[in-house]
Amino acid sequence: MRKQVYGVTSLGLMAAAVLIAAVVMFKTSWVLGVVYLAICVAGSGAILFAYCAKCPCKAHCAHIFPGKAAMAFDRQPGPYTAAELAAPVVTLLLLLGLPQFWLWRNMGLFITFWVLSAIAFFQIRTVVCRACDNSHCPLKI
Repeated sequence: MRKQVYGVTSLGLMAAAVLIAAVVMFKTSWVLGVVYLAICVAGSGAILFAYCAKCPCKAHCAHIFPGKAAMAFDRQPGPYTAAELAAPVVTLLLLLGLPQFWLWRNMGLFITFWVLSAIAFFQIRTVVCRACDNSHCPLKI
């Protein structure tokens, strides 16, 4: 139960950070906001397919929602290829990196974005990853 609370709150914190970034980008240009949200949706789908769908723990994932969504893909657990490992890395780089120029213009939102993201990653790394039995995950150290 504890791991699920951290799993869901970490996703919620990341969603709040992304929402802040999207609002800032929409204020600059609606096209920029739409592009950022499209990257978020496409990146989330890429992570689900390339990474989560191969996880042997998706039926009891602490994040709950990604695990259930990943079960829709018929992929067998196993070691990840370089491309499968690249999907979450590239997605996170885009989600976190792309809005920095626009967030920097509002220091309060910039700090809020990074505090929310840092707390989410801390929860994932210290609680969610430790509760997961995916022996193929590079974060499972």
